[in-house]
Amino acid sequence: MDATSLVITVAIVGLVLYRQFRGQFVGGSRDVKLPLILVGIGVLTLAQAHPEVTAAGVGLLAAELVLTAGLGVLRGYAFRLGTRDGWAYRSGSATLLVAWVLTIGVRVGAGVLGGAVGAGLLLSTSSALVFGGSLLVQSLVLRHRVDAAGLPVRPAEPRRAVPARWPDRPARPGCCVRVKR
Repeated sequence: MDATSLVITVAIVGLVLYRQFRGQFVGGSRDVKLPLILVGIGVLTLAQAHPEVTAAGVGLLAAELVLTAGLGVLRGYAFRLGTRDGWAYRSGSATLLVAWVLTIGVRVGAGVLGGAVGAGLLLSTSSALVFGGSLLVQSLVLRHRVDAAGLPVRPAEPRRAVPARWPDRPARPGCCVRVKR
């Protein structure tokens, strides 16, 4: 994995961990969008890298996908669920932290094993695919738990309109205001 990919992966994992441990309402499509985007990026990355495909590499990648999907199930069950303001609310737990440590350990272990069996490029270019798949499983399990508990899901908030001008500055004609013609 090159330095740029490593920085991007660490940033995405950091953002996901921050969002999962600070607590937030359950709902909308945001819990599924990021994992699907990551899976798409992972597939594109694999297609562009053209890594050497060996039986050992494919077997190792398949084992990693199964293990991280299982850890995604564990993470989905590790969230504390409740309600806040009448809507389903999730927050992190110690079990969630342990599951994340195990997930990262599986990823690192697969990379080391992949390098040892000559499948390093295959395993390093599949990071987004594995991470996205694991997050998708986690999101689906969490959503199933919310539905099974009968918790109301908060609808997605509409995007806020950008103000025509800043409060401390008067608007200039033709600036920042759309005029219908």
